[in-house]
Amino acid sequence: MDTVKREFQQAFQRFDRWLSQELLPKWTTLGFADSGAALERFNAQGQPDWQADKRLRVQARQLFTLSYSYKNGLIPEAKALAAGVNRFIDTVCQDSLPGYYPMSLDASDNIKNAHADLYDIAFFFLAFAWQKSAFNDDSALEKARALALHINDVLASEHGGWLEGTYIHDVRCQNPHMHLFEAFLELYAASRDTFWLDMSASIYTLFEKHFYDAQHGVLLEFFTVDWQPCPDKGTVVEPGHMMEWVWLLNQYQRHSGISTQHYQQTLYTNARQMGLPDGYRWLADTVTPQGEVVSETFKSWPMTEWIKAALVMRDHADASTSNHYISDATFAINQLIDGFSHPTLPAHYTYVIAADGTPVEAMMPASTLYHLCMAHQEARSLYSELV
Repeated sequence: MDTVKREFQQAFQRFDRWLSQELLPKWTTLGFADSGAALERFNAQGQPDWQADKRLRVQARQLFTLSYSYKNGLIPEAKALAAGVNRFIDTVCQDSLPGYYPMSLDASDNIKNAHADLYDIAFFFLAFAWQKSAFNDDSALEKARALALHINDVLASEHGGWLEGTYIHDVRCQNPHMHLFEAFLELYAASRDTFWLDMSASIYTLFEKHFYDAQHGVLLEFFTVDWQPCPDKGTVVEPGHMMEWVWLLNQYQRHSGISTQHYQQTLYTNARQMGLPDGYRWLADTVTPQGEVVSETFKSWPMTEWIKAALVMRDHADASTSNHYISDATFAINQLIDGFSHPTLPAHYTYVIAADGTPVEAMMPASTLYHLCMAHQEARSLYSELV
């Protein structure tokens, strides 16, 4: 075995230990209430923060995390914990259509923000897909279909896609549509129902027509109601989301047979060049379409998306180029762990760091586990090929 692949194996083993032996055990031991509720975050001292509001999207993301952990043999008790989360949601949101929930609850589990949000909805679709995949829960597919019909009825936009939520808004975002794209593809993979592939295709159309800036080879984030670049925020570019789309477009190509390779290559190349200037260890949070770094901080999740993107770029690469992508993934794994493991708290990652690696936001949010598990899945796939 060559050095590149051996170094990747070592990086994955490190990642696997960090996730499966440190982070997930802490979350599953301390991160779920007797009611079944998933904890929003650990505080900056490493203690469970049960005084924080509970976002329903976090409940959905933790359902995904538990499903992934159970399916891959990481946390045997994950199935029971997932059942508890579902019971909790059914109790506090008993008048809601499954997946179409209020945005948040207070610490006492009373509804705090009653609006439904498209981003949140996307993660319930993902949770439904993985509950079918991990637990063979056919009712999850029934809930997903009912939710899809509902948002088509109440949130569909005349300009394509869906509205941001039930609240007043004049800015539309690619981000919730990106996560719907992900969830619909996962639902198709879990069910082989072409309904979900058709739903995915509608978002791919939005990507081609509006999200992708062909002039600069980047992904745009914010738009007017009719999908024109937003006048005041239309120049915001996130390398992490560009990497995320590389992986998603690869999945869409695998399932649909439609070639997306040219988009994948351009987005990957530009995200890497713009997001990782010389001397950088982590992907920049935001840049301009011309590649000027705007942000001075670094979030953890873009590194997980880089891992995923690098590994699927191997699908269309020759041997030497494939090793280049593997090296990228190895670098991203190691910098993720080195940069975002809390310097003093055990089994604790941070969300945002400064350029010198100092934690800017030392709380450990549950929402990051989704990103870590998705990256772990892709890295584990290559590791399994190599052993």
